[in-house]
Amino acid sequence: MATQKGTTKPMSLIDKHIIRSTTGPFLFGFSVATFVMLIDVLRHFVDLFVTKGVPFHTATEVLVLSLGHTFALTIPMAVLVGILMGIGQLAADGEITAMKASGLGLVSVLRPLLAASLFVTLSMIAYNHFVFPDSNHRLANLVYDINHKRPMMEIREQMFTEITDHTTIYVKEKDEKAGIIKDVMIIEKDAPGDPAPTVTTATWGTIISHDQSDALMIELHDGEIHELPEDNNLSRYEITQFGQHNLFIKDVKKDMEDNKRTARGDREMDLRALLAASEKQNLRRDKATSKATALSTKLLERQWKLLDPENRNGLLKGSKASTSKRKTQKALIKATRQESELTSRSIAHQQRLESSYKTASNRFMVEFHKKFAIPGACLVFVLLGLPMAISTARSGKGVSLSLAIGLFLVYYLFLVGGEKMADRGMMHPALAMWLANIVLTLVAIPALMLTLRETPIFHWKQSSSPKIPKESTSIS
Repeated sequence: MATQKGTTKPMSLIDKHIIRSTTGPFLFGFSVATFVMLIDVLRHFVDLFVTKGVPFHTATEVLVLSLGHTFALTIPMAVLVGILMGIGQLAADGEITAMKASGLGLVSVLRPLLAASLFVTLSMIAYNHFVFPDSNHRLANLVYDINHKRPMMEIREQMFTEITDHTTIYVKEKDEKAGIIKDVMIIEKDAPGDPAPTVTTATWGTIISHDQSDALMIELHDGEIHELPEDNNLSRYEITQFGQHNLFIKDVKKDMEDNKRTARGDREMDLRALLAASEKQNLRRDKATSKATALSTKLLERQWKLLDPENRNGLLKGSKASTSKRKTQKALIKATRQESELTSRSIAHQQRLESSYKTASNRFMVEFHKKFAIPGACLVFVLLGLPMAISTARSGKGVSLSLAIGLFLVYYLFLVGGEKMADRGMMHPALAMWLANIVLTLVAIPALMLTLRETPIFHWKQSSSPKIPKESTSIS
């Protein structure tokens, strides 16, 4: 028992030392990767606060909620950076060699790293299920609220924007902070689908929100109002010119607290919701497939009956005269052609529905497998990072960081490419999301075996100092 305790204690100290040595580089890599990926979010934050005048606390909330999907990618990258820099430093300081001299192999180094990465993997899976969807949902709701609270943010240059169900606006230029729009066209309908809407044009205008109501006022300058009467009589077409015209639009702005948006996208769903949504799309796809099959069968049966002479004669037996019979034949051929074209269009429509349902199902399953595949990359990066760290130990931290960035870039390209291919139905969602882990694992296992056998993976040439010839000494 004394021997076992004496053996267990040094192993525990070594495990703690290895974890402690990789924790600092892990936090460093996590901070750097998060900052790099947040650059675009920070630009959006500045745009919201400075340019568009969104309150500071609201813009800050957008920034904080954007961290949710950022952490899902930066944590695996931080694991790789921690392994390459932390273990690389231990190897450069000779501590790995000292462990080998004490009878402890690289398995003793690998064991605590795998245990720690397994803990990170399970934590990330729980995060992706419980925290990540709600964070994304809150972010989507907040952006939706901001857009509806400030209509200028929804109006885009050189595009038609529907402010309400009855009002559409087009602007060529806009100044969001000043609320000024130029070259304006506003289309007002009494009801959706109104064939004679009122069209108002103006050289420029300003948008003014009413804080106490859900109304919006657009102050227009130097424009015209074009109106067509309900009877569409062009002789009564009216054009009214104005220097200034105030247009009031109701039911535009909603208070941010009143948002009742409950619909969720694929990145706002947890694991159970993703499976349920995918199954729902599969049922719709099966229904469309069955309907297309039934239409095809009905069309084939119709064509087969026309090929049978007895059926043809039965359809034509009421026509005794040859002229009447020819007319009946032509009418029958025309009706058959029309029915065939109509059935073909119906089949094509069902096939398009089937394809769209399949794409939607794949999108949900891609997100489902992604919630497992990205956390699983932590384990893969440990298997691949350990041999790389030991082989490049004498090359410095710059090389380790460069390898981490390059390796994660390859992983990210696999991930994005697989997601696009799965969405298009070119690859199974599970394979698309796990392909990067599979490929890197197939590379990591041979590299790890070579390292355990103390066979170098990379041969880094070091500049050797020139040899100084020894001076010959003569004895006089």
